[in-house]
Amino acid sequence: MRFTRVEFVFVAFGAVLGVLVALVFKAGWITPSAAFPPFVLVLLGLGLSEIVAGFALARSPGTLVGMPARLLAFFLGVGVLVLLMGGLG
Repeated sequence: MRFTRVEFVFVAFGAVLGVLVALVFKAGWITPSAAFPPFVLVLLGLGLSEIVAGFALARSPGTLVGMPARLLAFFLGVGVLVLLMGGLG
């Protein structure tokens, strides 16, 4: 399967989002006993970014990124998050 440019940007954004969530967690802005674990913030960020990009490009948000790219972006984001935090919680 070949990814489009939009999907490559989405996958890269997933990794960047994992780094940002890890840095925010390390800075103490997210507490370990928060209602949402840090990996849920990566998932929510990816979902919201796809919705915003869909409205900005005047396309349905579900048609911009295929499911393999969504899964890769989420797993890459959570993988980077786990590497930088030393675990999920």
